[in-house]
Amino acid sequence: MNPSLQILLCIAVIILVAKLLGALTGRIGLPVVLGELFAGILLGPTLIDIWSLSWFTHATSPDGTSAAAVFRVLAQIGVVLLMFYAGLETDVAMMKNTVAPAFWAATGGVILPMFGGAFLARQFGFSWQGAIFIGTILTATSVTITAQTLMNLNQLRSKVGSTILGAAVIDDVLGLIVLSLVVALAPQMASGSTTSWHNISITLGKMVVCLIAMFGLGPLVTRWALKFAPRLHGHHTETAAALVIAFAMAFEAQWLGRMAAITGAYLAGLFFAFTDAHQKITQDLQPTINALFAPIFFVSIGLDINARQLRGATVFFLLLLAIAIGGKIAGCGLGALANRFTFRESTIVGVGMIPRGEVGLITAAIGLSAGLVTRDVYTQSVILVLITTLITPPFLRFAFPKEEMSAPLALDELPNGANGLA
Repeated sequence: MNPSLQILLCIAVIILVAKLLGALTGRIGLPVVLGELFAGILLGPTLIDIWSLSWFTHATSPDGTSAAAVFRVLAQIGVVLLMFYAGLETDVAMMKNTVAPAFWAATGGVILPMFGGAFLARQFGFSWQGAIFIGTILTATSVTITAQTLMNLNQLRSKVGSTILGAAVIDDVLGLIVLSLVVALAPQMASGSTTSWHNISITLGKMVVCLIAMFGLGPLVTRWALKFAPRLHGHHTETAAALVIAFAMAFEAQWLGRMAAITGAYLAGLFFAFTDAHQKITQDLQPTINALFAPIFFVSIGLDINARQLRGATVFFLLLLAIAIGGKIAGCGLGALANRFTFRESTIVGVGMIPRGEVGLITAAIGLSAGLVTRDVYTQSVILVLITTLITPPFLRFAFPKEEMSAPLALDELPNGANGLA
């Protein structure tokens, strides 16, 4: 068979397995993304190791491009699209309604896990760069599973429910800021010389210039693109214009600002979220992302890990998991407690912020590709995401008083942006 055709078959098999396992986890009330991660683990070196099979090993085109290489390129495109979509789905109104408690809850939930994870990593002999990046992986929160659980408990529009959703939005923004700083400064953090600090100041200056340019010109370019796009008289021209800007800002963030490309993509989505066309763009993009790019990216995460490697790092992993859980409960809870929430309400806010998800996985993938974390740490990060997502629903059900629970909301009552990627 033609090697190029084998590459197509490889991708078809991977997407099929991802959607089948995604459907299975969806049926039992878990996020579809978990099934897609499990698909990657199943096909990866943990179990099958698909790239070592003779059929897929020989799937190489005449120009030397392998199926694995094509798959990784698609996964990188998927990262940009996922973060652009996350920006589009950001519920700014929700964030504004609970700005004070949500901000302080999110801040505490970023600071404690980050410094706790970095401190733990240093105690186990990691370099400063690696330790700080491990802490960065712990900052991100995915509210998808929390929102679904709150919906089932009829608590989505409650005081704590609104605060959790708002805090998750702010948490993503703060997490991206931290990630961009770490990625930008990683090369200079390797040494403590005067030259290094000079380079750090230059890097920070580039970041500031890049951010000023994006915030200053981004909204203007966004509005101009949406006015110009209809003149092309084609199909989905607004969405095409949005994608041009998303990929251009992702490129600018990494090339000019030395930040993570996903920061630019997220900001592009945020700019379009303020426009009247954001709903149309979201509807155009959602099927392609859900059907193709999201499963490819999340399967690629699983393909890159070998869960059997955890055997030699059990103590470190268990302590990291404890910090990941306890850091969110304590950090977010203290932020809510400082804003006149009761102790029980503050605890619920902290529990609701436990699960990690898409941003945490993307952060870990960036760290692996940049050489900031080892493959073992990458594996532990992915398993940590799985565990924190699985334990949150029972924790939330235990935290809420039974007398406050009533009939769940209908699915179509879920606020915009709270349901995540299906």
